[in-house]
Amino acid sequence: MLDRRAGRVPVDEPEQVPERLQPLLVRAPALTDERVARITGAHGALRVYLSRPEFLQGDDNELRELLGRLRRDLEEVYGRRLPFGDEKEADRPGVEVSQRADSLRGKQVGMRVGGDITERGRARVDQEAGTIGETGEQVGIEVEGTIG
Repeated sequence: MLDRRAGRVPVDEPEQVPERLQPLLVRAPALTDERVARITGAHGALRVYLSRPEFLQGDDNELRELLGRLRRDLEEVYGRRLPFGDEKEADRPGVEVSQRADSLRGKQVGMRVGGDITERGRARVDQEAGTIGETGEQVGIEVEGTIG
């Protein structure tokens, strides 16, 4: 993906992933400078684990947060969920919303829940707005009831 951003690989060339029937296609508009900087930073931070795998600790919250952000960024770039390891998409219950707006004058609501959400109740909203005007409002989640 970073090779595409650098121009070494055409952005519209599908990326074949082992054990995947469908190639992954990069959504060029999702390759924002901010997202590429996060992915590049994650790449640098994770390199140490190639040579020092003993540093991997399951209870390392910073690493888990880094991997979660990286996953969200990659899913946005490829426009689809990316199961890791032997995880199946069904293993990730809940609701995910991703919204982008260059300019926002009205109300952008990521999720509105009038009741509960699945047993494990996971919800994630990722919103971005370049400019929010005086009358604009960006709401991540409005809940009347419980989520889990």
